[in-house]
Amino acid sequence: APGGVGTGGAAVTLPSIPAILPGTNLAPIGAIAVFAPWLRKAGKLCEGVGAPVLAALYSAENGFRYGPSAPVSPVGAKGPGQFMPGTWDAYGKDADGDGRADVLGIADPVMASGNLLCDNYRQIEQWKAQGVVRGDTLDLTLAAYNAGLGAVRRSGGMPSGLPDYENQTKPYVAKIRATEMVFARLLSPFFGLGLPGMTETGNRVVDLAFRYLGLPYVWGGGNINGPSGGGFDCSGLTSYAVYAATGMTLPRTSQTQWRVGTEIPIELARPGDLVFGNWQSDGPGHVGIYIGGGQMVHAPTFGDVVRVGAVFPGMKARRLI
Repeated sequence: APGGVGTGGAAVTLPSIPAILPGTNLAPIGAIAVFAPWLRKAGKLCEGVGAPVLAALYSAENGFRYGPSAPVSPVGAKGPGQFMPGTWDAYGKDADGDGRADVLGIADPVMASGNLLCDNYRQIEQWKAQGVVRGDTLDLTLAAYNAGLGAVRRSGGMPSGLPDYENQTKPYVAKIRATEMVFARLLSPFFGLGLPGMTETGNRVVDLAFRYLGLPYVWGGGNINGPSGGGFDCSGLTSYAVYAATGMTLPRTSQTQWRVGTEIPIELARPGDLVFGNWQSDGPGHVGIYIGGGQMVHAPTFGDVVRVGAVFPGMKARRLI
């Protein structure tokens, strides 16, 4: 995208790594831990662009891949932030004091992305005040990262009309905004974030389940002491997380766990509540832990892993605590 930073997630995926966040090229949790201190620092550069947004953007751009082996896009965008050469010349600085501005590194691209996003955010706010562009400022800032600030100005808001804008820029922005809450959840153990609707106990339940993202599904696996047989099934995961967070011992199956606590409307679910689905004659065949934003963490089925996913249609919620 001429004038833009990168390819908006066009980098190849890594099929050998379980995708624990649907629709993203997420690297292992360890990679997020490496990026976390710099995401936190860059997320404080301006009020409009926080660390979870930066994390979601880096997932969309290049799946947190960095170093000499990080893929280069077909148009020459490099590193985890997928910087085009001209944009890197303007924003690439030595942020970690190692004597060079490394587009393939971690600290330098993250801080460059933060500064670029904040500059664009401020410019778009000015244009909105002048009445020359319309739309959500953060949405337009993310669009500018992909398509260039000039595309936002020429369109008077969200870039539209051209095939690249319709097929790449708009889905790119939607993907980042849709996963922002999930990355806030992923970053919470590193940042101590307090998220909307999160109680201290609910926070603990979710954090404990998130420790096992990427662990294989094992039928009958897991109990109050953790995984067994190399993994968890759906109710094994909930049994462990709830017990470790609260000391409450749940019945072992999703059908019997449904009988604990109080049913609440699904739209009132908050992080840490249990959500039940796959209804059968004897009750729910599946259970997960609600994390907010219509998402849950769960152990889905054979051949899969503990992952984040959308709440199923027809799911019901119960509050245990």
